[in-house]
Amino acid sequence: MSVHLLQTATSVLLKDPTASLSDVARAAGVGRTTLHKRFPTRAALVRAVASDALDLIHSVAREVDFGSDEALEDLVTRLVALGPRVEFLLRFPGLERDEELAARIREMDRPVLDLITRLQGTALRHDLPAWWILQTLYAGLFNAWEAISDGRLAPLDAPRFVLTTVFEGVASAGPADRT
Repeated sequence: MSVHLLQTATSVLLKDPTASLSDVARAAGVGRTTLHKRFPTRAALVRAVASDALDLIHSVAREVDFGSDEALEDLVTRLVALGPRVEFLLRFPGLERDEELAARIREMDRPVLDLITRLQGTALRHDLPAWWILQTLYAGLFNAWEAISDGRLAPLDAPRFVLTTVFEGVASAGPADRT
């Protein structure tokens, strides 16, 4: 029931960030008392959803070989598959004010930033800060999840869209006469 509850809470809170515990309980098909026993406050539920998303990302990131040149492609493909559970981290307001969650997010970013730094000057531009490229990557993932949710993008096409945007949108600059 816990995974179902967290998935349902993610969907409900992404659609309406002001949704109450009662709204989540109703959508999950459980009683409000049952939900309150597990998550005594709305803040506890939001924190649990965010923490679960971070756990999912961590489990996926452990499977990626960050030493390989294809690591970014592998990571994006795996993250797209996690969909709204991870979108929650990028979209839900106020998570950055939770120090523990913020520290976990910074920890999650470190290997990706290191990878981006390593790829700068070859596959990625070196004249943009690594943090900017990381934010561009996250924005691409967010856009992909939103487009999938809206039915405009097939999930299997999403990694290619994100990676094309990152690699060609921030790729090494070519000759000066290139337009």
